Amino acid sequence: MKNVILATAAAAMASTIAAADITNGDFSNGSEGWTQFGGSEGPYDVGFFGGSAAVVAYGTFGGTPNYSGYTQDLAWAGEFAEGDTISFGGEMYTEAGNNPYLGNNCNIQLNFWYGGGYDYGFSVVAGQVTSSSLVDTVYLFNMDYVLDAGAASATRISFDFTYVQTDIPGEGGPSSGAVWGTNFYGSIVPAPGAIALLGVAGLAGRRRRG
Repeated sequence: MKNVILATAAAAMASTIAAADITNGDFSNGSEGWTQFGGSEGPYDVGFFGGSAAVVAYGTFGGTPNYSGYTQDLAWAGEFAEGDTISFGGEMYTEAGNNPYLGNNCNIQLNFWYGGGYDYGFSVVAGQVTSSSLVDTVYLFNMDYVLDAGAASATRISFDFTYVQTDIPGEGGPSSGAVWGTNFYGSIVPAPGAIALLGVAGLAGRRRRG
């Protein structure tokens, strides 16, 4: 009976331990896998990131705040569980003269959505470029975020490269800013307990077959 219970428990967890990953994080296949929004362009071949193509986001100039960038679904409910770790990050770069204006900023982040998967809940930011960030500098951001009960109850998790425009300079003023991004990654690492349970279940199965 124990063998059956273990195997059943492992099967029930199978959907939650399958790793989910974003695709085409370096834009080597164009914009495949990504959804573009707001004032953003690309991907383009640029020299900022050692040969990787990149996208650029710069706001929409249609009121504040507004948002632009690229997004991709990382996982839906059933593909993650409490205790899982999401490892995510990427690179950002701002050219001289195009640093974000005043309170504008650009983020590499996870967005957690609820309800039918489109009710915004909260964001977790791995890295941010602001008006005070150094220009002509590649910033590499990495973060491991462990899902608590609230995060694990989300319907959908998206990976986002997002320029947040809260300030627009007057006519003839400076640039409102633009930020390049590429080499994004995001993957869900199962909680150690989930992996251990599958290991025990697999051992039980081998014993039963033996």
